[in-house]
Amino acid sequence: MIEQANLLTGRGKKSLWRWIQWAIVISLFFFLGKVIWENWGQVKEAPFTLKPFPLILSIFIFGLSHFVQIWAWYLITVKLGIAISIRETLETWFYSQLGKYLPGKVWLLLGRFYFYRSKGKSKEMISVALYLETATMVMAAGILFLVSLLYFPEMKLDSLRGQFWWVSLPLLLIFISLHPKVLQKVLNGFLVLFKKEPLSLPISYADAFRIILICVLSWVIGGAGFYLFVDSVFPVSYDQALFLTGSLAFSSILGLIAFFAPGGLGVREGALVYLLSFVMPTSVAVIVSVLTRLWTTVIEIGLTGMVYMFHRFRGGIQEKGKNG
Repeated sequence: MIEQANLLTGRGKKSLWRWIQWAIVISLFFFLGKVIWENWGQVKEAPFTLKPFPLILSIFIFGLSHFVQIWAWYLITVKLGIAISIRETLETWFYSQLGKYLPGKVWLLLGRFYFYRSKGKSKEMISVALYLETATMVMAAGILFLVSLLYFPEMKLDSLRGQFWWVSLPLLLIFISLHPKVLQKVLNGFLVLFKKEPLSLPISYADAFRIILICVLSWVIGGAGFYLFVDSVFPVSYDQALFLTGSLAFSSILGLIAFFAPGGLGVREGALVYLLSFVMPTSVAVIVSVLTRLWTTVIEIGLTGMVYMFHRFRGGIQEKGKNG
């Protein structure tokens, strides 16, 4: 009876937490909808457009950024000695990305962790690899965001330029944590705590720096696609491209670390609306941010579907070859 009561209590807590998560997400979208409602006249007068060529090009360019990020992940696994084939890396990376649309964010990590463990890879090294990927992505996004603020021509961003510390300080801490000696001490501290043998990390600080540069490249390519997408629905000037790139990177990272929101739902939109409001009316920024969510989701799911179909097609050919 006691075990059943504890089980029910545990389920009740999980259910309550899910309700809280969705309540927060719904509240965020309610606020965004309220902005549109109160500024509907502004929305009607906005010069919305639809440019097919930039839209199609944006899809291909943004899709390309995912493969650059996979390159960074593959290099991490090579350096840590847990690499699998490039084909399996592609499949595992894309499949695990679907986990970020579930509450808690752990499913993205657990999915990849489970697959690499099924290949006999070290669970300690897999954990380090997942941390390095996340940390380098955050680091790259933060650097790009800070650079985008420095080069944005509008003087009304002076208030943001004076607040660099709230982005710079976390980036500094992450950069320190990427040092192999620091990371190794933390990892071995946990291993000793659980009475396991300490490990030596076969990765250098230079390796981590190179991976950060690749992640920056991934964000830049994705940002170029984002600029083309925004310009395909609402006119923006070329000199705002870098700021839009930094805005997408920063808002995406906020969505990633918002553990309560599936896929950063609502959080990424809220941050993106705030940043886009410097280059367009706030009500228009709300619409663009929601369209951006649809755009990125369709691309990510589409790429995952293509990888899955290629896997099935390749498997079918191999099966026919065996039977033949």
